[in-house]
Amino acid sequence: MPETLTKPLQPGAGQPLAVAGAATRSLAWRGSWLVRLCALAWRNLWRNRRRTWLTVSGIAFAVWFLIFARSMQTGTFDLMIDNGARLLPGHMQVQHPSYQDDPDISHTIRTAPLLAQLQQVADLQHVSARAQGFALVSVGERSFGAQVMGVQPEVEAKWGSIAALVRQGRYLADAGEAVMGTVLARNLGLNVDDEFVVLGTARGGGVAAMAARLVGIFETGNLELNRSVLQVHVDDFRAAWSMADDEAHSLVAVARSVTASEQAAVDAAALLPDQAVLNWQELMPEAQQTRDMKAVSTELLFYVIAVIVGFSVVTTFMMMVFERTQEIGVLVAIGMKPGFIQLQLQIEALLVALMGISIGVALAAVLNAALSDSGIPVPADMDELYERFNVPSRIYPAFDWNALRTGSLLMLVGVQLAAFIPGLRIRRLRPVEALRHQN
Repeated sequence: MPETLTKPLQPGAGQPLAVAGAATRSLAWRGSWLVRLCALAWRNLWRNRRRTWLTVSGIAFAVWFLIFARSMQTGTFDLMIDNGARLLPGHMQVQHPSYQDDPDISHTIRTAPLLAQLQQVADLQHVSARAQGFALVSVGERSFGAQVMGVQPEVEAKWGSIAALVRQGRYLADAGEAVMGTVLARNLGLNVDDEFVVLGTARGGGVAAMAARLVGIFETGNLELNRSVLQVHVDDFRAAWSMADDEAHSLVAVARSVTASEQAAVDAAALLPDQAVLNWQELMPEAQQTRDMKAVSTELLFYVIAVIVGFSVVTTFMMMVFERTQEIGVLVAIGMKPGFIQLQLQIEALLVALMGISIGVALAAVLNAALSDSGIPVPADMDELYERFNVPSRIYPAFDWNALRTGSLLMLVGVQLAAFIPGLRIRRLRPVEALRHQN
């Protein structure tokens, strides 16, 4: 047996174990020291309860305001986008790959197999086939150009806004019927129950001709739509434009919400790799641009509020350092390093920030939960305007998790920086001068 295993341990032979034990004790001491420093910082906060609560309240108000304002903005934009999508384009469309760039009458899709596959997308609520083209609408000697849309009225009446915006007559229901905008009807001199003729270019270059009876006149608040849109039954459109029974130019889909439609578009694109799947951002790019611009202005508001709160925190901690000048002088005189005292001040700022953020997030969550069911009513004098554009009379906030993360992180970092500025004074203090300081 080797001699080293039979000999008793000599002094110094256990040095590795001693080093490991010292390292363990060092880590334990450091952990205990940090816990004691945090406890001391917590007690220091409540030496002046009023000032602490005022600082916490300012941070809480800022966090609440940032989250709630962004949630209201998100809810308002979701409402606007949803209303715009339900007016005509829908939340999502499935088209021929070339139709978006070249809306030729021949770029069609077969709807039957695609409808079967779209049923696998969980968030979609309604899907309807739509065919469209440009034609002349004529009554006697009057003729005006219009965008003729062949729709499935039994489906589009469930989700589309056109059916709710009919001001004269009713929405179309059967073949041979049509609805059009107020300006187009006025230009043609048409009233409800009048008949008119549509002439266009059919598939293959032939003449597309159909006669229809006007059963409803709608007003959308959009002059271009009122002047140019004519909706007919999709079966009438297919017969006039020489299309097959299940052909269409797009499948228009509506999801349970604007947010859900974004994921639904991704799922649909995975199921239909040979077709073009367009989400609402591509169908309504101006809405996305407006949303991005408003998001930038909101971010600037975040920073402005953070700066305002930061100034108040700087003032608070400047007063704390000023009041504790003698105490800090004693600590430095007995050997405590200024860096440890400054660290204690930063821990106090961290505790204040965490309390304010927690209270602000809780208030925002409670208020959003309360208003998500009841909503916020619009001013009474705007009811007619909202009714004209088919906008609900209440606005519902949508809790914005990005605002929570951004606002909380911004306040946390801002408070730490605000506390660091007066903390620099601690490093310049001389113990003798600090002990003579009078508050």
